[in-house]
Amino acid sequence: MSVEIETSASSMSESLNLLRVTPLPMHRIYMEIDSVDVWYKIVREANSMFGRNWRGQSRVKRRLATPVWLSTSDPQKVWFDVPDEKFGTWVAIKYAVTLVPPPGK
Repeated sequence: MSVEIETSASSMSESLNLLRVTPLPMHRIYMEIDSVDVWYKIVREANSMFGRNWRGQSRVKRRLATPVWLSTSDPQKVWFDVPDEKFGTWVAIKYAVTLVPPPGK
């Protein structure tokens, strides 16, 4: 008994190319931000460096814009998941934010 499987050469090569593409490991970077303007600048910087290959903590703008329970001068701890861990140092120098260690460490 013999089984013949017909596939096109192009579909085989496309499926093998997908195996070569591996996602970059993401690094979670924590920092203290005290204004919406600085947060927007960091988001723009991440977009210019990584495109859409990064994530940020949700609802940060809301916490920075209307801090009902905090005074306006208290910075908020936020995180960003980026493929390059040097991004945190670059942002800290460029926008004068404070990097903080991850919780529990």
